[in-house]
Amino acid sequence: MAEAADPIAGLVAFLSADAALGALLDLGVFGGELPPDQTALMPARAVVIKSSGGVSTMADGYSAHDTQRVDVFGFGRTPHEAGQVRSAAALALRNLRRSVHAGTLLHWAKTASGPIPGREPQTEWPREFQSFQIFHGLEAVT
Repeated sequence: MAEAADPIAGLVAFLSADAALGALLDLGVFGGELPPDQTALMPARAVVIKSSGGVSTMADGYSAHDTQRVDVFGFGRTPHEAGQVRSAAALALRNLRRSVHAGTLLHWAKTASGPIPGREPQTEWPREFQSFQIFHGLEAVT
């Protein structure tokens, strides 16, 4: 049986390799949440990618591919910086073309919402997020 792909890890690897985004960041790109050792450094410029549910457009098929909705959070020391980080991550994702990252075949990422500014609820760190629909392989590529 094939190993399952990890699309969040694939997106983290893809965005981590983007030079323009990397030049803006203080901390890096993370999947799910900031690691505990990084939270002490906040607020700082960083990206966090999280699964956000939603409906699969492949739900009634047997393809080894699927779509998934993800939220991309840009953090910064100020709301403006958070917006710059989110904008750079969004531009990189719009330029994603079929390629393998962290063992996951990623086909594309399409905008699923506009940017939403705000602050992290518990910490008040400035953040801005945007949702994307991604198309990816379900089985890990070795």
